Amino acid sequence: MITEYSPEFKESLLQKIFFNPDRTVVSFAREASIPGSTVATWVRNHKKKNGKIMGQKKREKLWSAEKRFETVLLTAPMSEAEKSEFCRKHGIYPAQLKEWKEDCIAGCRNAPDKKYIKEAKEKEQQYKKKTRALEKDLRRKEKALAETAALLVLKKKVQEIWGEPEDE
Repeated sequence: MITEYSPEFKESLLQKIFFNPDRTVVSFAREASIPGSTVATWVRNHKKKNGKIMGQKKREKLWSAEKRFETVLLTAPMSEAEKSEFCRKHGIYPAQLKEWKEDCIAGCRNAPDKKYIKEAKEKEQQYKKKTRALEKDLRRKEKALAETAALLVLKKKVQEIWGEPEDE
């Protein structure tokens, strides 16, 4: 007789399996009194259907950037077998470890140089200084223009009141 399991039951068991990578699929199957091959088939089908494993992103978020970097440094001198054992022990996949290593390398390539940062700050200070000088000069010229305009207006009013000056 074939036993039918509800989709909710399957999903809850799969979540337990994927969120507890330290335990084997068979141990979960025994706990639920289900044949191990049945649960293994569920896991395989779920991986085929969904691509990534449930909870993988959630587990990755638990690892801070510093922790990932430390892990990459720690596992760098290890052999493949040691790396695999480390991954099993810490609930990560070797592919994740490789991805973290590539991220670290990419981060180093994209990190700005201290020399470049210093040069950029110096240029910014030069631009700010030049801008202040230009603004100061502009204010001075605006004042001179306003003064000249006021004198011109006064000259016109004087001419209206006194008339045109006569040449002697």
